[in-house]
This record gives sequence, structure tokens and C-alpha cells, in this order.
Amino acid sequence: MTSDMGDDTDRAGADGATSRYGELEVGDEEFVIYDRENHRAWLQSSVAVAVEDRQ
Repeated sequence: MTSDMGDDTDRAGADGATSRYGELEVGDEEFVIYDRENHRAWLQSSVAVAVEDRQ
């Protein structure tokens, strides 16, 4: 894990509402996607895609 982690907690969606899902970069090409409403729901991956692309 690196010390230069970034979080998108202030990012708003197209309608101005904060997204339910957040992303956190935890290293070089390593990401954690998490549910802001359920702290037990998260996944870590070395590949990232937009949530909209997976629906």
C-alpha cells in the first residue's frame, strides 16, 4: 500500500448526487471499489472499469 492514496468521496454523479460506490487507489494499478452504504461490501482489483460499463 502506498502513502499517496486517493479517494473520490467528494465526487458527484451527473445528477449532482454523490455516487453510492466509491473508488480508492491503494497502489500502482491497484484499486478498491466500495459501497458507501454497506462498509462490508468492497472488492480489490488490478483492473478497473466504470460501473456503467458493467450493467
